[in-house]
Amino acid sequence: MPPVPAGLHLSLVLLEASHRVCAIWRVSGAADPRTPCEFPGALLLPRRGAEQDWAVDTALTALHRRGVHGPGPACVDLAVTADGITPAALRVGLCAERLRALTRDALGEDQADWAALAHRDPAAFRTAADRPYVVRRPAAALAVPGPDGLPHRAEVVDRRPEPALRAYTAAVSALAERPEPAAAGRDTAHPGATPSAGRA
Repeated sequence: MPPVPAGLHLSLVLLEASHRVCAIWRVSGAADPRTPCEFPGALLLPRRGAEQDWAVDTALTALHRRGVHGPGPACVDLAVTADGITPAALRVGLCAERLRALTRDALGEDQADWAALAHRDPAAFRTAADRPYVVRRPAAALAVPGPDGLPHRAEVVDRRPEPALRAYTAAVSALAERPEPAAAGRDTAHPGATPSAGRA
């Protein structure tokens, strides 16, 4: 059984000394290098929490060390290991449309909205940027096994937290049980771990 990389994915908007944390996702599985910000499993987290605060500090430090101060959007991938949270990848620009659309469904706003505000009205951006986002509808983005045995994209957005969490947990389990590529010959998912996915 191959290990499932665990991490966090942050989307932000920077404007000199100000920043907006637009979304924090718990992610599992490696992102496809051809499609950054796309993961086999992603679960939207609340803005506040010890892990989230640590992640934001780590992401901002990584961006500042790279000289990224905005104005504009950026995404940071963080690895979560027994040694803590460390930067894994950094990209300047908007997050993938799939996660931004889910963020909009879950929060009522997304990274593109904040990037537009920073460009249009920097003073208003600075005033509002520190306000933490509120998850109105918990969300998850998944790659679930389809009838052909191959992973297919699915999204879960619900007023209750349980459906998104259950679907994400099932997707992570399926990812962990996926055969090694050399043995499987192709990228397949475990046929018995299909999560219930949908929008409510």
